Amino acid sequence: MFDKAKAQQFVDSYGRASAANDPQALANHYAEPFRAFTQGYSGGFETRAAALAQLVPWMARFKEYGLEDIRFVGTELVPVSDTFCLCHINIEVRPKDGKAPFRFMNVYGLRQDAHGQRFEFSVADNENAALVERYPDFMG
Repeated sequence: MFDKAKAQQFVDSYGRASAANDPQALANHYAEPFRAFTQGYSGGFETRAAALAQLVPWMARFKEYGLEDIRFVGTELVPVSDTFCLCHINIEVRPKDGKAPFRFMNVYGLRQDAHGQRFEFSVADNENAALVERYPDFMG
């Protein structure tokens, strides 16, 4: 049976890693391999080292734009099976440039089994749309 309390603790840990802007701590939450889907594109990484190679510059970009105040403001956990759950995570970013805070919802696929817990995939359409709407050159 899927343990929602344990899953929430995992999501909370991921939220702390996001708030700390800590690429290593974030990478520790991802499966190997991990898949990411965003607005019709797919990517991801096979190993922890590859995750860090992507996460370090990604988090640096957030810092460069003054977007490192990241808060998880709500979570809905939807079990799909005895070992898998969809995690709908509402995230708020508070820009340092005086712009209003903004929110978006990402979805993560969380595997929970004898090997522990790990995100196997994410869908970040809303995150990318929110970033580009406010900072058109963010992805450039």
